[in-house]
Amino acid sequence: MSDSASGSTINIKTEIVRLVENQGEKAELLSYFTKHKDQQDDALSDLICFDTNESKLAYLRNFLKPEQPVAVGSKRSFDEMQVDRTALICDTLIQSFNTIPNHANDLRPLISAQLVRKLPVSFYEEKKFPQFAEYIQTSDDECGSNLAKHISCLLTDIFEKQDFDDTSEDMVHWGIDSLIRIPLQIFRESLGGGVLPIEMDRNSKDQGTTTVGNKRPDFLCWINDVLLFKGEEKADAKDFSIAERELEDKFNTFDPLNFGNIQFMLCYAVAGPNLRFYAIDGSQNANPLNRLVPLSNRLDIKNSRDRVSILCIVVNIARIIRTVSGSIHGSIVPIGKRMKLEKSTITFFDDSVEKMVPLKDLPYGNDDGRVAFLLTVYNCAKGHPGLIQIKKGGGPKIRNRGTYRVVFETRGRNFQLNSENEAREMARSVLTGLTWLHENDYVHCDIRLPNIVFVPGIEDYKYVLIDFEHSNISGFSPSENLRDWDRRTLNKKNKYTIQSDLYQFAKMLRNLNIVNSGVGNDFLEGLSNKRINSNNVLNHKWFG
Repeated sequence: MSDSASGSTINIKTEIVRLVENQGEKAELLSYFTKHKDQQDDALSDLICFDTNESKLAYLRNFLKPEQPVAVGSKRSFDEMQVDRTALICDTLIQSFNTIPNHANDLRPLISAQLVRKLPVSFYEEKKFPQFAEYIQTSDDECGSNLAKHISCLLTDIFEKQDFDDTSEDMVHWGIDSLIRIPLQIFRESLGGGVLPIEMDRNSKDQGTTTVGNKRPDFLCWINDVLLFKGEEKADAKDFSIAERELEDKFNTFDPLNFGNIQFMLCYAVAGPNLRFYAIDGSQNANPLNRLVPLSNRLDIKNSRDRVSILCIVVNIARIIRTVSGSIHGSIVPIGKRMKLEKSTITFFDDSVEKMVPLKDLPYGNDDGRVAFLLTVYNCAKGHPGLIQIKKGGGPKIRNRGTYRVVFETRGRNFQLNSENEAREMARSVLTGLTWLHENDYVHCDIRLPNIVFVPGIEDYKYVLIDFEHSNISGFSPSENLRDWDRRTLNKKNKYTIQSDLYQFAKMLRNLNIVNSGVGNDFLEGLSNKRINSNNVLNHKWFG
């Protein structure tokens, strides 16, 4: 072996050991390059082209994929065909723009920007379609890549044969997924979530059968939890104006809780074969009658030239995502995303929050009587500070799919307390609500920091107690203990009382390790030994 090859072996091994944590993958890669010494120099050369460790790791993993057989008489070598260079292609193709867009109008030149390089294809489509030669190319070392294969598929006549004018909305989804969702997914998987932090979802039919469900767009794409890209799709070409209107109507409030400092949203409208890209202007001085900013002409997905245009736009959307992702800061609550917790699913909308729990996981029974009781507790909380508020008509109920559902007006986020003053403000707000429940003989039973949210944008009582699903009448005998309870939570008769709530609240505060003053510790001790009760808890000198 030459000195050059030997040096490459050492460097490749060093990079594999540095980048690959999974021991199985590491062993396979080391074995692979020991067997394929002729690929070491090329692989090392390719690896240097990547900017991030994540993209380097994604490239190395391509060598672990099953080798593809080569057709008899093929002019392409085995080595050229077996390596999927999608990661390397994407790292060049999806580069950040030099400027970060701040407003909807900033997106126009970016969406129409010339590609950094041509799109890869597999079967010399640039010869079949010479009018596309400036956009696509077949290369021996790229034709076997997943991206090239997918783009070649999009240039076949399968779209022309599909009757988009007389079809179901599901078939429209198929066409749009092929042109938009799947390319974005390929980019994300190739570059890694650290470079292109994309999450995507669709609003299925069963999710759209309720009024709340109908508020979700057909297509949603989040970047670092910010909904930066969405789409509306209609089966009938005559419904294009409806799709446009729904783009404006759904999630049209750019609340910092959900968008941070982002003041625009990319989107598209589809009706039949017609597609057009837009931006929504979320700035404060935006004209409410002209918030939808066109970013493209109306395109026909049955037309091969327009499909190439759509692909170029999707590439530039991915570049915008990569550019913007690093500027998203703060605690963002993702709007429209169905967030699965341990036993429930939470979805934030622009004016409400939906909570759904399978009936089998509903505490203390799943019958109508239990749901009716929870409705009385939530109704008791109406209009009282420090307590979560249900939306009008959104009270607890059982859906026909065996699911408990409740819709809230309160929209808050998780938080971190950093000082005793912040802990005191939180305690005053939550105890104001909790004592109202106690006055009506209700107990919460699940006092934990995750069951308290911070509601930005209000002056007083910013901290709110949520999650009443474990609540009960004071003095009940629980059939099982919650995991945060200890031997002192229940009274001597093994009953959960109002004092149990206060004891659990004190334990939660103490575990924060930020209440250090003498008067603060006296307050915690009074709650822990159950000397302070619900009638005098807010009169303690810790609150001034």
